[in-house]
Amino acid sequence: MALSESLKATDEFFLKLEVSHFKQMEAEDQKPISDVDEISSLPDGDPKICNTCVKDPDTTAVLNCDESEENSSEISTVNLWNLKKCREHQLLNVETPQKRPSSYPSTKNIDMDDLILRHISEEMDLKSVLFGRLLQRCEEVSNETTKVSEDLTQEINSHFDNYIKAVESHRSQLIQQVCDQSTKQTDYIQGQKSVLSKLQQNVDKAKEFLNTITQDSLDESSNWKQLSELLLHIRRANVHVRSQEMTFCPEADGPVIDQYQFYGRIVTGRVCPSKCFLNQEGLQTARVRHKATVPLHVVQEEGKPYPCSVSVGVKILEPSGAICKPKEMVNNMDGTWSIEIVPRETGKHELYVTVDGRPIKTKCVVFHVKPSWQEHTGRWHCCSGCSRSIGNNEACIYGSSFDEHWTCCGKVMRHSECDVAHRKKRLGHFGTRLFSRPRPLSSCSVDLRRIHSTIKEVTL
Repeated sequence: MALSESLKATDEFFLKLEVSHFKQMEAEDQKPISDVDEISSLPDGDPKICNTCVKDPDTTAVLNCDESEENSSEISTVNLWNLKKCREHQLLNVETPQKRPSSYPSTKNIDMDDLILRHISEEMDLKSVLFGRLLQRCEEVSNETTKVSEDLTQEINSHFDNYIKAVESHRSQLIQQVCDQSTKQTDYIQGQKSVLSKLQQNVDKAKEFLNTITQDSLDESSNWKQLSELLLHIRRANVHVRSQEMTFCPEADGPVIDQYQFYGRIVTGRVCPSKCFLNQEGLQTARVRHKATVPLHVVQEEGKPYPCSVSVGVKILEPSGAICKPKEMVNNMDGTWSIEIVPRETGKHELYVTVDGRPIKTKCVVFHVKPSWQEHTGRWHCCSGCSRSIGNNEACIYGSSFDEHWTCCGKVMRHSECDVAHRKKRLGHFGTRLFSRPRPLSSCSVDLRRIHSTIKEVTL
């Protein structure tokens, strides 16, 4: 951007110099012309070609020598004088033929070396000013580049500092979750340990009562009563000691910290295949050679979604007895799987799904596959004169108030199945005459001329 600004400033500077130069030449040309300098003007016509330029033969001539009658460019003017083709070498302007003013450039009695040196001196003065400004601009561009680099460096450091802080915060949260779950599990184990200790004491007391009870003391009801109470507590005890399932899922969606989306969750518990289930809505519209998506919900024992990776097995039993596999299975990492199937046959199908080698809640899902989708063969329009679909906020160009529909079957839903074949079959069953060809548009179309005349009257 700094370079483009420098070039733009340079172009503006040269433009100002050229404008001032042309204004000066125009002022000199407007001076009064004397009768002595009056000569015949050049005729109008196409641009003249320089007679002395050899390297570039298409150079346009801007000057003309009145004595040698040769056209030349500004560069070739000096060559004409050096070649001694004329003595006076009077120069005229080719583009604007007119009477030569007294101030018009002429090489008569003028030293060409002095003229060239004067022009070179003026050019060098302009170049000196230009290069001075460019040097100043270079310093400005250098300072701007340094400032932009410092700002970008500061922005990058700030971004990654915040990101590192967010990463540390996310890691601390995960570690804290692990510690909390570990503490909770430890407290649970301690409670189970206390219960088991009491049960062990009851078992020891029951053994003591059994040893003290003899044949003579069978009638004592107190001992039997205490023994019965101990046996009741012991037999009703239902204590389970199991390790807690805790898994880290790095690909699962995590929290959003300081506007940064993180991944990774701590999942407690284990998957329960008997609670997993399928969403069977996609199977109700299954058709041959059309993809159908069936979501599988993987659930834990507590009923929560299980986002971690599990082993999912799917097989489909076709009406012919063949077994096919799904086209694709994708783990969405949110407790759901997307199972995509493409049926090959029509009729009754059976779907079997297992999670970690065990069947899900619905062991067998039965669904029926219909034939391939019947596409529409007509046009989607609002009237017979309109060949395009109108938008929600647009009116028909012919003034029709009909709803958009398919011409083949008349359905008003654009994304629907054509039922022309089914209607023909149904009508043929009752012996109704069928029209194999569609009716001509002239028999059912709207009179467009009448509509146009009505619209014009209303508009006027």
